Amino acid sequence: MWNQPKRLVARSIAAALLLAGPALAALQDGTQPVPRSAPLQGGGGVVAAPQQALRVDRGEGRLPITVPVDEHLVYDVVLDVALIGRTRVGSMVLSSGVEPFRSGLPKPGQPVEASSKRAGWVRATAKGGYLGYSLQHVIEARMLPQDWPAVIVRDVQSGSENRRRELMYGLREDTPTLWYRRNRHCKNCERDEHFIEGGLTRRPPHHCEGCKRGEHRVWDSPSLGAIPEGAVDMISAIHLARSLVLSDVDQVTLPLLDKSRWWDLTLSKGEVQTLKVPSGTYTARAIKLSPVPPTGEEREERFKGLFGIHGSLSVWLEESTGVPVQIEGLVPLGPMNLDVSVELREVKGAPPGFTPAK
Repeated sequence: MWNQPKRLVARSIAAALLLAGPALAALQDGTQPVPRSAPLQGGGGVVAAPQQALRVDRGEGRLPITVPVDEHLVYDVVLDVALIGRTRVGSMVLSSGVEPFRSGLPKPGQPVEASSKRAGWVRATAKGGYLGYSLQHVIEARMLPQDWPAVIVRDVQSGSENRRRELMYGLREDTPTLWYRRNRHCKNCERDEHFIEGGLTRRPPHHCEGCKRGEHRVWDSPSLGAIPEGAVDMISAIHLARSLVLSDVDQVTLPLLDKSRWWDLTLSKGEVQTLKVPSGTYTARAIKLSPVPPTGEEREERFKGLFGIHGSLSVWLEESTGVPVQIEGLVPLGPMNLDVSVELREVKGAPPGFTPAK
């Protein structure tokens, strides 16, 4: 009976990773000056040197994204459980970087060619546990200044359960294309190390059945297929909310990639509130993310996102800078839905306008 809450907590902690930042179907290099970084709030720290952000252009008429060079955000993951109340079950760290782009290794004896092009990356690392369940979850999105792949997203979970997913997308032979693969528990393989003893049942050695060990998982064959123009993954969609709150646009709709298929996602501006989180009190605007099946397609299941948060999701962003201060969503536990909240605790490298409200 404890399996459900354990898995619920895993999903709740992993939901924080949805903030993992920009990954786009098309990338063009550009720069935008970023003023001196803000000091670490709520946890001490030093002021970083001036830096250059990476502007990610999604094409004409689409919101661009700026990849911070040295923004470091730390969040608490809080679960609201009946009869127990609000319980901190883990933490999440968001980091990002920009580096010179190299299309490949140089030939033996050849020098590394200098390039003005840059690549960006965003990494989210979540850790936590509850009722004996442990989880470490890392998602990294790399944005490359090339048609294929324009975006590489890697998703690795370890701890009580182990799994890996990878996807790439961009323009392949002038066609928007998605490549996706995942690993899963092997079935009836002949590897000796995958056989277990019968134990008290005196069952002869047999192949394990659905174990959670990472070394007992094998990669599926990848799938490759066309996708709509302008499609993004869930990580990108969360970061697009940051661009939306700083624009004069009230709503955008775009295809949202979900493993090997997609949904129609609408991002819309919501109300403005004063929110108190561990790092301070901020004036924040809600951006609601609402996915639905593509027009003309019926699906029995609800959208579950990458980490089990289903239905709509609300991201609260500081109104003047777009820094995410809180995410709210629901995770299922049998017939019930439980609230999960991801709340900003420390920040380094945010725009100078990001300050607590007085």
